[in-house]
Amino acid sequence: MNQRAAFSRDLLAELPLWEQKGWVSAEQAAHLRQLYTPVRPHSSAWWQLVLSLFAMLCVSAGVIALFAANWAVLSREVRVVLALTPLLLSQLGLLYALYARPASVVWRECSALVLALAVGASIALVAQTYHVESNLPAFLRVWLWLALPLPFLTRTWAVAFFVAFLVHVFGLGGSDVFFSAQQPSVWEYPACMLALLALLFWQRQRGADYGGQRHLWRTFAVTNALVFAFALCLKDNVSGYFLPIWVCLAAWYLATRTLGGRNAMAVVFQLTLAVMLLFPDMMTSSMAARDSSLRFFLTVTPLTAVSAALLVFALCRWKHWLGWDVAFAASGILLFFLGGQRALLGQLWPWLPTLFVVILGLWRARIALDHSLFAVNAALIWVLMALFSRFVADELPLWLKGIVFIGAGAAFFILNLRLARRPQHGVTGGKS
Repeated sequence: MNQRAAFSRDLLAELPLWEQKGWVSAEQAAHLRQLYTPVRPHSSAWWQLVLSLFAMLCVSAGVIALFAANWAVLSREVRVVLALTPLLLSQLGLLYALYARPASVVWRECSALVLALAVGASIALVAQTYHVESNLPAFLRVWLWLALPLPFLTRTWAVAFFVAFLVHVFGLGGSDVFFSAQQPSVWEYPACMLALLALLFWQRQRGADYGGQRHLWRTFAVTNALVFAFALCLKDNVSGYFLPIWVCLAAWYLATRTLGGRNAMAVVFQLTLAVMLLFPDMMTSSMAARDSSLRFFLTVTPLTAVSAALLVFALCRWKHWLGWDVAFAASGILLFFLGGQRALLGQLWPWLPTLFVVILGLWRARIALDHSLFAVNAALIWVLMALFSRFVADELPLWLKGIVFIGAGAAFFILNLRLARRPQHGVTGGKS
C-alpha cells in the first residue's frame, strides 16, 4: 500500500472522532470524505478490458490470415512494406492512447499488447521475405529485448504478462524442449528475470496510483517466481540431483517466509518440499550419485547463484523466521546424507522420512494452535499423508492398518472439534 492510500485510510478512520469532538464541521467532514475516499473501478471495467483484448487479438489474427493468403503473389518490396505496416500502425495507436486517451485503461492495455505482437510479426515476416535461416533462440531473443521496454514505458499489465511469457519460453530453451540446435546462454534467463523484478518495483513506485492493481501485482509476482523456481529445478543438467533441488526450493521457501502473512509462494514451496520428504526413493542412494550431487552443488550455475542470493536475502531478514522453518529446511539435507547410509539402516530407512514429517507436522500444529485453525489442519494433514504413504507402501497386516487409520481419523475429528470450541486469542493473519 502506498503512502497516500495509508494516509487516506487513517484520515477516514479518524473523521468520526473529529466530528464528535467538534474539531471539524459536518460540511468539512463530508468534503474530506469526498476528497480522500479512494475511487474504485467499476466491476465491468475488467470485463471490458478482457473483451477488448480478445477483440484486438482476433483482428490481428484476421489481418495476418489475409496477408498469408496473398503473400506468394506479392513482390519483395511490397512484402517488406506490409511487414512493417502493422508495426507502424500499432505505434501510432499506442501514441494516440497515451496522449489522446490517457485515462482509458482499455486503450492503453490493448494498444501496448498489439504493439508487442506486431514486433514479433514484423520480425518473422521480414525474415521470411529475405529467407533468413530459421533460428528460434535468436528470434525470441530479439523479440524479447524489443518488447521488454514496453511495460516500463506504458505501465500496462497485459504486456507485462506477455513479456514474462516470452521470458519463460526463452529460458526453457536450455533443456532441449524447444531448441535443438543453438541454445541460449544459461545466464540469459536469470538476467531476464532480473528485468521482471525491476518491472515489479517500477509498477509499485511510491506515490503512484496502485489501488486496484494489488491483485494483478501479486499474481504477476507469484506466478513468475514459481515458474522460475521450478524451471531452474527441472533443467536437464539438474534433474536427478536431490541436494541442489532441495537447497534451491528451501531457499525460496525461507525467502518467501520473510514476507510475512500467508502467501501462495510459501505454501507451494512448503508443499513441494513436504512431498519430497514423503517419498524416500527420491533420495540419492549410491555414493557416486551422492558425490556428483555435491560437486554440482559446489559449481557456479544459475540454480546455485539464485539459491545463494535468496539465502542471503532470507538471512538478512532472519527475525521473520520460526525455529520450525529452519528445521524444515535442514531436514531434507539431513535425510540426503542419511540416504547414503541406506544399506546400514536397512528396514529403518523408509521410516525415517515418515518420522521427520510426523514430527514436523505435529510441531507445526502446536505452533499454529493459538493463531490459525487452517494452519493446524494443514499440519495435521501432513501427518495423515505420511501415515497413509507408509502404511499403504509397507506389507503390514490389514487389521493393523485399519486400527491405525481409524485411530488417526478419530483423533483428527476430536482435535478439530476441540479447536472449534476453543476461543481464538491470536491474530489469524500473523505468523503461521
